[in-house]
Amino acid sequence: MRNVNLSFLGGTVITTPTVFLLGAGASYPYGLPLGSELKSQILDRYANDTGGHTVHLTNTTSFGRTDIDRFIGALRYSGLLSVDAFLERRPEFMEIGKAMMGIELLHAEVHERLWQEKENWLTYLYSQMIGNTLEEFADNKVAFVTFNYDRCVEHFFFTSLKNSFGRSDDETAAIAKKISVVHLHGKLGHLPWEGTKSPIDFGDNQIDVRKMKILINEIKVVHEDHTLDGRDIEFAMAQVMLTQARRVYLLGFGFGARNVQRIKLDALTPHAFCGTAYGLTDKEISDCKSLAGGRVLLLREPCLAFMRQYVDFN
Repeated sequence: MRNVNLSFLGGTVITTPTVFLLGAGASYPYGLPLGSELKSQILDRYANDTGGHTVHLTNTTSFGRTDIDRFIGALRYSGLLSVDAFLERRPEFMEIGKAMMGIELLHAEVHERLWQEKENWLTYLYSQMIGNTLEEFADNKVAFVTFNYDRCVEHFFFTSLKNSFGRSDDETAAIAKKISVVHLHGKLGHLPWEGTKSPIDFGDNQIDVRKMKILINEIKVVHEDHTLDGRDIEFAMAQVMLTQARRVYLLGFGFGARNVQRIKLDALTPHAFCGTAYGLTDKEISDCKSLAGGRVLLLREPCLAFMRQYVDFN
């Protein structure tokens, strides 16, 4: 999409309860891979050891070349589209699969990409939420429910607020935390400003044993029992947010049947309920709508174009 002057927008906050439900397509504009691309990257980098990714793995885990070759061989010829789908059927590879995904996704988190000029739905949304003071940002009735492991949303908001208002890290963090970001399948560790004892910086690709343990522990694949690994709390929070929202917008969401069922997407009745279906066929759109109870409006637009045309910001 060509660059457009959007400087006339912004200066207010969003007061209508709004939830953005994010799938892999929402992070794709910022260089994070889709499921099939992540699989291809792993097959290439760990079979051929390009970029030293194998060294990250072998230096921080007990896995050796034989373990890597077994995993790569099985994944390559599995006929499955994603690493998650593969791990669902081959749980004996769970730990090495999570380790590889964590390494790849941390490398894909690139600070500068979040403020790029093209196709940037985050900067567009931020312009609708910015208000006039740091404290006013907390008045936004906006939350995010994400199936992604990356920390793009929270890193973008914290960094943008800090640079917009020039306040301290602690003051900025107190306000940034008011905007809920619920990761249903875990994430690549907590960011330093989130206040945990063992953080991982955004895009920190200097993998050591400590970080690897966090990645393997934090990343959860779709089929794992969320009632046993602690995610039942996140799913319950997400269901409350979605049920109470007046507007629900789906950005880059893939409509996996299990994900739809777990968050009870087919039972939602918000006043506005629509999302992106970029690159999908008519039949695929129809199938996705059916999974979501038939009420969601799906449009063949990338995230920024969809947001500009269909999202309400009052």
